[in-house]
Amino acid sequence: MSLAKVFMDLNDAMDTVLKLEGNLNDQAFFNEIKEFATTMKNGFTQATGKALHRLKTSKPSEGTVKQMVEGIPSSLSYKDDEDEIFPVQSAIYDTDSIKYLPILAKEGIKQNVGGIGKRGGLLVADPGDDEERNALQLLVSVTDDSNVIPCDTAYLNAMKELRKAGLLLKTDVKELLYCACHPSSKMRFEYLVEWESDSLMARTSYDLPYVHLIISTPTQSLASFTMYLRASLKYYPRQIGCLFLKDEDGDTAIKDAIEGYGTDKAFKAIQDCIPRDTTLPILHHALKDAPEYFNDFSIRYPSAIYLRDENSRSFTQAQLAASTYEKDCLFFLKLSDDEIEEADPVTKQYPFLTAATAGTGSLSTVYFLLSKNPSLLDRYREQVTQEQTEEQEGASTRKRARFDGAAPIEV
Repeated sequence: MSLAKVFMDLNDAMDTVLKLEGNLNDQAFFNEIKEFATTMKNGFTQATGKALHRLKTSKPSEGTVKQMVEGIPSSLSYKDDEDEIFPVQSAIYDTDSIKYLPILAKEGIKQNVGGIGKRGGLLVADPGDDEERNALQLLVSVTDDSNVIPCDTAYLNAMKELRKAGLLLKTDVKELLYCACHPSSKMRFEYLVEWESDSLMARTSYDLPYVHLIISTPTQSLASFTMYLRASLKYYPRQIGCLFLKDEDGDTAIKDAIEGYGTDKAFKAIQDCIPRDTTLPILHHALKDAPEYFNDFSIRYPSAIYLRDENSRSFTQAQLAASTYEKDCLFFLKLSDDEIEEADPVTKQYPFLTAATAGTGSLSTVYFLLSKNPSLLDRYREQVTQEQTEEQEGASTRKRARFDGAAPIEV
């Protein structure tokens, strides 16, 4: 007997039962029919649910899958016996089934699969995954080393569909970037970076920069660190990307990288991202944030000593600002005439003033610097006088503004 004939006969039987209701005084009959109908309904759910878990092998059209879940929506909550996961989670694990994920999620959200707020099951953790990642986290991190580009492309397409449907949000990017940071999921990683580049410099809920988390995670490789650093340099070049981001203990990413990968491998990764003849003020940042590795940086980026940082400071001015000169008693004596007469673009302070206030400074050093250019003292006096005048004029302007805005006094 064909399936069509079975359903025709079943439909006739159901019509008969409905007609008998109210006419047949036999409640036991109707109770038995109801029990049978419930069993049949559960059978439809189970059969359809199992079919949804086999999408990678049956490979139906997306329209067919949509028809299945719209017709029997309860099937979306059917967990397979082996892995105890929903169909939307099952679709994650194969390139042939990932294209169905958006359909399952969009229909699943209508049915509250996994519970309210779980986005149709996308935010439900997989109990069989070692890290108990949810479907979104797995979506950006599942890879196939034997089929890298097709796999990355298929999963990226699913991400784009979820974004269109409002099921992949900008607020998800911060955490997903960490999950996607792997050479085999490069396209997905870059897609997330382009969408929300600020997340590259973000921190976890316990105040750890994600770059530190990548370095400290055994499953993340040196290649992952290199990917993350290269992306951060693209969007935050003047800060030298995430290289000098500090954790809650004040340790920089470069420190963790050297401790985790070794000096040679860590700097090899850095040099893969930052060429030797870089125009980025990397030595300024190394001097300020990682002075213990300054020699390692200066050996690899010697020409960077002639650059200026984002504040237009020369390297000498950066030394003054970082107070590293205090360990060099000859620092001020080695300054060129140009360096002596150039004021710091941030503090507006000349080197002789820094020498006068330095812990290792002495009057003889101040006299030496002024002897090289006595006019600096007059310049400084003029600068102070001008600043005082501007301050007084500003105070007078603010006072007049308050007076003009005051209510008139009634006589």
